[in-house]
Amino acid sequence: MGKKYKVGDYEFDTYEEYLAAKEDVRKIDYITKAMDITDIDVAVRLYTLIRNKEIIFHSEIGVSFSWYLTDLMVNHSRNMLEEKHKKERQAQQGKRLKLAGMACIAAAVCCLGFYGMNLWQEHLEKLEYERLQDMQHMTGHLIWDPFIDGTRVDLDQPPDTDDDSGAGSGQKKTPEKKKKPAIDPADLAILKQYEDLYKQNKDMVGWLKIDGTNVNYPVLQTGTSDPAYYLHMDFNKKKSDSGSLFLDARNDFVNRDTNLIIYGHNMKDSSMFGGLHNYMQEDYFKTHQKLEFDTIYEKTKYKIVAVCLSKVRYQDDYAFRYYNFLNADNKEDFNAYLANVQQLAVVGQVTDISYGDELLTLSTCNNYTEGGRLFLIAKKE
Repeated sequence: MGKKYKVGDYEFDTYEEYLAAKEDVRKIDYITKAMDITDIDVAVRLYTLIRNKEIIFHSEIGVSFSWYLTDLMVNHSRNMLEEKHKKERQAQQGKRLKLAGMACIAAAVCCLGFYGMNLWQEHLEKLEYERLQDMQHMTGHLIWDPFIDGTRVDLDQPPDTDDDSGAGSGQKKTPEKKKKPAIDPADLAILKQYEDLYKQNKDMVGWLKIDGTNVNYPVLQTGTSDPAYYLHMDFNKKKSDSGSLFLDARNDFVNRDTNLIIYGHNMKDSSMFGGLHNYMQEDYFKTHQKLEFDTIYEKTKYKIVAVCLSKVRYQDDYAFRYYNFLNADNKEDFNAYLANVQQLAVVGQVTDISYGDELLTLSTCNNYTEGGRLFLIAKKE
């Protein structure tokens, strides 16, 4: 008889099945620590991700976890149904006691009932309209997205900037808002504290620091011809597994874009953006919301308002891509972006953000699903 491999109460015939089960256990442990799966909204979201194969399990343990989520939703539905039946029975008892009185006003009730049905129908239609709007926001239908070129984004790399796809969603591009006169960087003075560093590497655009965390690094930026150069290069342009923090190559930090995006590796030793996963804990989030991102020309402070989970997308995935929001030409575009982000938020809210605010996004890998991303949204104070 061959050797058996055990993980808890589960038994496996091959070592490969055993490894798959261990990986599922690790993934489930990560999910249950980061989220309250007894919350029905969280359970439904996780079930949907599993059903859509955005979270994939490869063993009986993963299947059991999926069934557990199903049981949570079934029990929730059963409880709601029982509560409904209870109220209906109570209502029936009340009706029997008031039967004589009801007979006297039957005609009035019919009239009011017809009016009430119309109101109820209008209410249902309003709810359905709001649901469709939410789905529209969630799919990115309201945001013109010219940056999809069919290339899958690797690790923390921002998407390529070649724009030969047109308005992929079939929508017309929103007319550009009137821009202020452009600022020439040559007219600006580099902050004294960054002069020496800038001389060492002229790709430096600023410094990012979050008090109480390991994040305290220079931020670099290259041109669009090699946007992810610093993915595996340190400040001195030497090969490095941890790479450097780098600003999206499409961003203009002088004539400032609406949203600046900084990428960094999710390192196991918590260096770079390796510690950002801590923000999925509510208490940690509340005590580490302040950050500083100085450009080489000015000092700026931000407040982190939301922690979100997403994933990189293929060209044919009709979905919202947070990493393509750099500028809002108008209030409608900005609010559409906020609605999309709120759908992805696991901690915090974007309700404190309004059109005209300057945003900063910190983006890193996250292994809750294939191509997973964790990103933080911060507002300039």
